[in-house]
Amino acid sequence: MFASFDISLLEWIQNHRIESLDGILSLFSAATTYISFGIILAIGIFSRVSRNGLKKMVQMGLVLFLAALLTFALKNTVMRDRPFKAHESIEKLTLGGDASFPSGHTMEAFSVAITVALLFRRRSVQVPAILWAILVAYSRMALGVHYPSDVLGGLLIGIILAIGIDYGFKRLINPP
Repeated sequence: MFASFDISLLEWIQNHRIESLDGILSLFSAATTYISFGIILAIGIFSRVSRNGLKKMVQMGLVLFLAALLTFALKNTVMRDRPFKAHESIEKLTLGGDASFPSGHTMEAFSVAITVALLFRRRSVQVPAILWAILVAYSRMALGVHYPSDVLGGLLIGIILAIGIDYGFKRLINPP
């Protein structure tokens, strides 16, 4: 039953997307890792490589590395077919690798966005970071390369990863 809901929701998303935005959505998907590294670089530039800035850069780098590692491990364990391979009704509109679960783009975007939100407590930084992650997540479904459950899995794992790393850094830097 869940699988039929998953594909029905994906079909609805793909059939109700604004087709003229496919290029922009594809660009957001393709630029995910570049944006993530850009955020790390921006932290270094704007912090003038202070001790606190260096800590934030290391934390962001660790989050990005672990998101990539988890994505690789989970995709090679679960080995779920991409929706465009399993369902003729889904059109592939961008690049997508072999395995589908979880959405690595979504996991990366949410782990980075939540880390940014935890490190920088200003709404002017938090809101764009979260909106970027939501746009990446939506793009993966609208472009036909991930099921909603792949995106939800990537989102949840990314959030948990960011919060866990932030908690670990706070415990390491400021032990009780």
